[in-house]
Amino acid sequence: MAVRFCSRCGTKAVSGAKFCAECGADLAGPRSAASGWQLTIAGSAVLVVFLAAGLAVWTVILSPAARPGLAGPAGHPSASSAPGAAADATNRVALPDQAKAFLVDLTAQAKQKPDDVDTWMKLAQVSARAAQLDPAYQTDAINAYDHVLALDPKNADALRGVANLHYDRDDHQKAIPAFEKYLALRPDDPSAKTDLGTMYLYSGQPERAVATYQDVIKSNPAFLQAHYNLAVTYHGQGKDQDALKELEVARGLATDDPVRKQIDDMIASLKGGRPAPAEPVAKTAGAGSPFQKAVEEAFRTHPIMGPRIVRFEWGAPASGRVLVRNFPMAGMPPEVREKFTGRLAEQLRTAEAAHPVEGPVRVEIADATDGSVMATVTP
Repeated sequence: MAVRFCSRCGTKAVSGAKFCAECGADLAGPRSAASGWQLTIAGSAVLVVFLAAGLAVWTVILSPAARPGLAGPAGHPSASSAPGAAADATNRVALPDQAKAFLVDLTAQAKQKPDDVDTWMKLAQVSARAAQLDPAYQTDAINAYDHVLALDPKNADALRGVANLHYDRDDHQKAIPAFEKYLALRPDDPSAKTDLGTMYLYSGQPERAVATYQDVIKSNPAFLQAHYNLAVTYHGQGKDQDALKELEVARGLATDDPVRKQIDDMIASLKGGRPAPAEPVAKTAGAGSPFQKAVEEAFRTHPIMGPRIVRFEWGAPASGRVLVRNFPMAGMPPEVREKFTGRLAEQLRTAEAAHPVEGPVRVEIADATDGSVMATVTP
């Protein structure tokens, strides 16, 4: 009989028991991403045991926290998220010792079998799941996927996996060719094609992004993410009427309240209204000034960071911070991080030129969970 663990608290189940001896949870009931079960430190330790038998449990449990909003697939490797599907577990959660030991053991097994595609693929996938909790594992995952591709250049799952990781690191130069190779093998994957469109957009190719999103919509009219991303791209091009049309379509496709709320906020913004904040905002000096509104709009429509923004806090007319959730800034290569902050700095310069403001212009990017500052942007 297989060893069982409580999905709520992580306690090992007594043989034959129907309920957890620690917390009383039903041991027989199935769990899914839709059940509302949230990843905890204890739960993540238990997942390692399940991983020994297969990756399906981590796929179900961790996928909802992977990539919200415009950022693309919420579930590696198959589905894009709807806007606003923010993660509850942040990128700062440390892996339990049991999970680390499992990864060390799996790495050793892979090194002993350098030509075994299955073992290296498992290592890549497990490391990628670990990277969703701790971005330090991104490099290990990429290296493992690269090893698989050296053995099997047309391994579609490896191409999608490494494309996702480069996407998460904001590295469009590497993500684009990986997505393109993957789609050459699996051209009917709407989420991968949508993610590729977003990478085109972030690499400064908005027209190519528009064409890619439109191609997705042509084949999959009900694919919400493509409509939403297309709306963001149109807005960036100054085509707000076209953006509103796409948002209305996305609004009709949305199936839950947080998604509809995010879309409604963007519609209100494009129509000139001031959307209500999703969370309480601290009282700040000069909140809602033209400069602050311009900065908030620019940051919120950023194709990678925007959907992960929780709120802005302005401590002075030109100085504040933006709180983000599940944003893997620590995993960005230095050159990508420099380009990312450089684009934000340019947006601050544009806002300052259009709306002169007193005092030093400065915006901190901080983790919404613990308040730690990940970067400071100045024009």
